[in-house]
Amino acid sequence: MRYRITRLPRYLIFHVGRFVKKDFFTEKNPTLVSFPVKNLVLKDYMLKKYDLIANVVHDGKPEEGIYKVFVQHKSNELWYEMQDLHVGEVLPRVVALSEAYLQIYEQHVLQVPEN
Repeated sequence: MRYRITRLPRYLIFHVGRFVKKDFFTEKNPTLVSFPVKNLVLKDYMLKKYDLIANVVHDGKPEEGIYKVFVQHKSNELWYEMQDLHVGEVLPRVVALSEAYLQIYEQHVLQVPEN
């Protein structure tokens, strides 16, 4: 039996496997993964483009690290870093250089001009 994707979802969610369970401990893989913040193109698989709207990051050791999230504000396209009660503006390149754990991309929606 063969399956075929006929329609793309509005959101794509990617999980980066950062943690490996060993015999008595967990190791973290800190490898940086290159990813676009704008215009994710998977032309070999689909024609639609996607933009990153959220990037979850794990900082620190597996047992005592913290999670933070970078989120893009839709109306002004600025990026914000959130961790617990702390919220601050960051540059897009900071988002692109972070150790991504979970990424959420949103499909471009064609804007129909009003007459």
